[in-house]
Amino acid sequence: MKRRRPAPPGRSPVRPGRRGTVMFISLLAVLVLTMLAVPTLVRVSSNHRLTEKDFRELAAQSLAEAGVDRAIWELNYGSIASWAGEGATRTLSLTGVTTSDGTAAGDVDVTVTGVGTDDLVVVAIGRVGWTGDLTIDRKVRVVLEHGFQSFFDFGIFGDEGFDLHGNAYTDSYNSGDGAYDPANYRSLGNVGTNAFHQWDVVLLNNTIVHGDAITGFGSDPEYVIRLRNAATITGDKTALNAPKPLPPFPVPSLPPRGALTTTTDSTDTVITESGTYSSFTLATNSKVTISGHVTLFVDGDFLMNANSTLEITPGSTVEIVLGHGTFQQDSNTAVNNLTLDPKALAIMGTADFTNMIWRANSDFYGVVYVPEATIDYAANGDFYGSLVCNYLTMSSETGIHYDESLGAWEKYGTISTTYIVASWQPWD
Repeated sequence: MKRRRPAPPGRSPVRPGRRGTVMFISLLAVLVLTMLAVPTLVRVSSNHRLTEKDFRELAAQSLAEAGVDRAIWELNYGSIASWAGEGATRTLSLTGVTTSDGTAAGDVDVTVTGVGTDDLVVVAIGRVGWTGDLTIDRKVRVVLEHGFQSFFDFGIFGDEGFDLHGNAYTDSYNSGDGAYDPANYRSLGNVGTNAFHQWDVVLLNNTIVHGDAITGFGSDPEYVIRLRNAATITGDKTALNAPKPLPPFPVPSLPPRGALTTTTDSTDTVITESGTYSSFTLATNSKVTISGHVTLFVDGDFLMNANSTLEITPGSTVEIVLGHGTFQQDSNTAVNNLTLDPKALAIMGTADFTNMIWRANSDFYGVVYVPEATIDYAANGDFYGSLVCNYLTMSSETGIHYDESLGAWEKYGTISTTYIVASWQPWD
């Protein structure tokens, strides 16, 4: 007969009924914990689905935007003639679009309407699978227009280059916000050129460009720009992404006025009407006043002798178009734009205008666009506006203060053959 081995000291033997109680309590605890965990698991699962849906919505939106980009690129640099459709509507369907790493992204449908007109509209639908046959779609609608490039989007632009070596400097302000404040100048006094040869741009003797220096399309700015004697460019040195168009200004058709020549010390000449002048000469110490909205075409020499003044009254707008001949301001002459608004005075050059000599000592408010002309600039007054020429040599301590509002001024510029976005909106 076997004897039951006594329990180890300090431990009571477990009875069969007690084992069942422990198991029941354990199962009950697992059940309670499971019941507590289920809502959390449901929330996590729901959040996961929402996150997944958000991700797919973003992917569909990105596909739609990529479709718009594809259409704009084809319109500007390729052709949509091979797209489905005819007449003024073309459609492109791309299925199985993948990311750069080969991951499947979805499909996109692109429709262009208004082909062959100036009213192009692009609608793109991005489509990403969701569950079963269901998809998540996102649509973008974009209205396109031909791009506009202002003549005056630089403080200084020299088609074939420029040479600044007289302690000159550039900066910027916005006349729409008020007068130029030297204590709070801005740094968009950009300078540029279409040139690409070595040292087509020369900055010497403490010249400072508070802005970027931009050289010809496809050029190496370090090759084109020469900095010497503490000359500084505070911004970047880059190249144009396309040549800047600089068409000559057209010859206006205006009533003939003959030649204008003032007498010494006279101050009573007032111009209130537009006209064509065979020459325009201000004698020493004389003054000519322009009042109203006036265009002057000078198809000959425009000469301002010493101490003469051309004055533009407040509220006036003046356009001076230069043809054959030379524009020359001698020392101590002044073009006084009393509006102090650069948009009130424009000096524009035709294809025949090639020579400008600037010796003024007064501040100048206005824009100068003489794309075929060489400018010899030795004026000591500050320049507020924008200056565009073929080649500029500046040997004075002038400040060129670019008016940023000129970049959006649609009076002077070129319409591009390429399309840009006029409006962009999600479209359900």
